Amino acid sequence: MDVAVVGHIIIETIVFPDRQVLTPVLGSPAAYSSVAMARLGERVALCTKVGRDIPTDFVKVFREARIDLAGMRIIGEYSTRNKLIYNSPEEKRVLYRRKAPDIKIEDVTEAADKAGLFYICPMDYEVPHDVVQQLVDQGKEVIVDLGGYGGATSANHPYGMREKLSITAAVVQVCSLTKASAEDCQYIFGEDTRPNRERYYADKLLGLGAKRVIVTLGQNGVYYADEGRDEWFAPLSCNVVDTTGAGDAFAAGMIHGYLINRDDVASMIMFGQATACCVVEKTGGVAPQRMPTSEDVRLRIEKEVGNE
Repeated sequence: MDVAVVGHIIIETIVFPDRQVLTPVLGSPAAYSSVAMARLGERVALCTKVGRDIPTDFVKVFREARIDLAGMRIIGEYSTRNKLIYNSPEEKRVLYRRKAPDIKIEDVTEAADKAGLFYICPMDYEVPHDVVQQLVDQGKEVIVDLGGYGGATSANHPYGMREKLSITAAVVQVCSLTKASAEDCQYIFGEDTRPNRERYYADKLLGLGAKRVIVTLGQNGVYYADEGRDEWFAPLSCNVVDTTGAGDAFAAGMIHGYLINRDDVASMIMFGQATACCVVEKTGGVAPQRMPTSEDVRLRIEKEVGNE
């Protein structure tokens, strides 16, 4: 395997600002990013826990994408179920109805034997920080999405809660790369209204011990920072149809670029942005046919460069 993706997949009800409701649908960063990465050509293993209530059509999606499901554990009656409520395309809240059990180190052992890179993308702290530490101790490289460590998909947020912030810090300190949206950072550190809030958020993450930080800004681009460099990357122009899964598609493309050359920040961010553009220009949720191939993304990049 190239990448092991770790986090709960969920049975999700989505409520849009116009009150349109979709239910039930397959959701979560783990679902979107694993299928998108597989479509880009990566060999992907999915480590998750579900209940016996998981629809067979959901599992079929991963099989169609040729994802290794040896790390999918069926535990008990219930999968994680939530309601995802969009107040705007870039502002949402999550209400949980039920949760599957946490993912333990023994649940990812088989994947650890196969994959060198782990993408940790929980919904709500279901991948304990000690699991991340143990993977790093085993010599695995780890990239983390902070949405589920106090960010937008978490039920409880670190802002004003030292215990939760300490968990976030423990995770970012051992990961090679930390990804967070500006919305995640707002939940973790509190709202910041200054024009360059992305720099403030990146500095806060570096202050927690993160090594390399990517803050996604939606239609305002992407910000990268490490101890010796910071840079803003302009957004690509997309014909937006459906923004659901945009951040996870970006992560999939970014990781694909990272695996090619982890030191070429501009290329991996461009690949992430172009992957997200290809996804938001279609609708259809988590489905292989919605996700672009690596060739589709390269053509999208060539188009962007040609328009400059």
